[in-house]
Amino acid sequence: MKYQKEINQDQYDVIIIGSGIAGLVTAVNLASEGISVLVLEQHCIPGGATTMFFRKGFTFEAGGHRVSGIRNPGGVLHDLLEKIGKKVELQPVNPAYVVKSGDKILKADPDLEKYKQNVRELFPHEKENIDRYFAAMLKIIEGINYVAGQKVINPLVILSEHRLFAKYSKKSTREFMDDYFKDEEIIAFLTMLSAYTTLPLEEQSFVSYANMWAVHHLGEGMSLIKGGTKTLVNALVNYIDTHGGQVVLSKTVDKILVENKKAIGIKTTSGKEIKAQVVVSTASNEQTYLRLLDESLSSKKFIQRIKSQKQSGSLFQLFLGIREENGQGLENVTTFVMNGHTEAPHSKIYDWDLETITSNGVITVEGKENSPDGYRSVNISCLIPYHHPEYWFVTGKDKSEYCRFKDTIAEMIIENMSQYIPNLQKRIVFQNTATPLTIERYTLATEGGLQGLAHNIKQSGKTRGNINTPIKNLYQAGQYTFPGAGIITVSISGTLCAEMIMNEHFLHQKTKC
Repeated sequence: MKYQKEINQDQYDVIIIGSGIAGLVTAVNLASEGISVLVLEQHCIPGGATTMFFRKGFTFEAGGHRVSGIRNPGGVLHDLLEKIGKKVELQPVNPAYVVKSGDKILKADPDLEKYKQNVRELFPHEKENIDRYFAAMLKIIEGINYVAGQKVINPLVILSEHRLFAKYSKKSTREFMDDYFKDEEIIAFLTMLSAYTTLPLEEQSFVSYANMWAVHHLGEGMSLIKGGTKTLVNALVNYIDTHGGQVVLSKTVDKILVENKKAIGIKTTSGKEIKAQVVVSTASNEQTYLRLLDESLSSKKFIQRIKSQKQSGSLFQLFLGIREENGQGLENVTTFVMNGHTEAPHSKIYDWDLETITSNGVITVEGKENSPDGYRSVNISCLIPYHHPEYWFVTGKDKSEYCRFKDTIAEMIIENMSQYIPNLQKRIVFQNTATPLTIERYTLATEGGLQGLAHNIKQSGKTRGNINTPIKNLYQAGQYTFPGAGIITVSISGTLCAEMIMNEHFLHQKTKC
């Protein structure tokens, strides 16, 4: 697909900063109502964290790869694609994910009863607690769904019908799990999915864990998009470009223009000013409020809150093109691996224990269409600190030590992951790496944060961040706002943002395309 590089007009109804899924979903919803939208992206490809890249015959997902809410009516992406007449080919993921530690394996079957049986078989001595855990999770999900579906929440309904949700809504995943299990091994296996939050269980919002659990174990489950997430991204970009809007790449926004405390447009780094009735930022809070806007436009208390927010963790990513060899070690799309189960690895990881860093992670196997015949594209991601005592050994423009350090980490990952992908070293024909510095450079996410703000208790749910901002006519969407991070979640954010903009600015001015 040919992408646009030049802005065609001096004025649009809405300007959106960032072409990640949140920005594109916001733009498509607005464009479908006849609103002229300009989406500006600093990178040379659209998609934000949901991008793909091609190297020597292999295609890799840089971020999210499995999608929910896209297969069945009522799903936010399914309904959006249906509304605009676009289709993508889907492949259900079964199992939704796998957890491995040594020779122990837990398969997360999309069928909840089968998944529960798999857990029972792995931990037969915990049968009673397992049944209590599953029953509690289902009741709590009912409470989450009630809150999500109500504009006005009745506290009496919460206290009478959703007491378990009320009990744990402001607690950590650790507090919930400790009420149901004493065995650290089963806790580790059941909560490995929440590794996506990058937080230890003690800091992790239980509601965030419950939401991830529901997406993977209830409803339609997870799917791969044939051709990868770029198929979805390109479908959304194409719709915007052909319905009165533009998605323009390699255009960095320097400032959000404000007049009389109202957003009126943007200025690019080249000095070009584009006006709009509404501006939407999908950039990080730090980028939005501390760089694109003058701090004086917001209260000191608000700016201090932005500066003190905790960011999610980042990743070291190892992208491999490997020989298929009868698919050994490549049977599952997503495999969480952990070295040991009696001690949380986070403290060692943030102390730069490389053995711990490189022996815990997520193995992602791309679709067969993303590699030559007889080979597969594989991404191994490991939690790693953004901050390094020697700034990753980068000295000015000299990155030679940085590259050697990356190679050392990659070699350790290959060695440690060989127990899950046999003969891994000998099967590799291509490899590439990315660090938190890479992620930060391409996405502008603060500290290369995988999920924007950390999903701790203070920064989850309604307290995460508002779509409305302190600046009139300026809105936010994406992983730094409610409801949080993840493809389906930021799609909800973009949908809510578009609805708010339509209701507050264009309800009686535009007619549907």
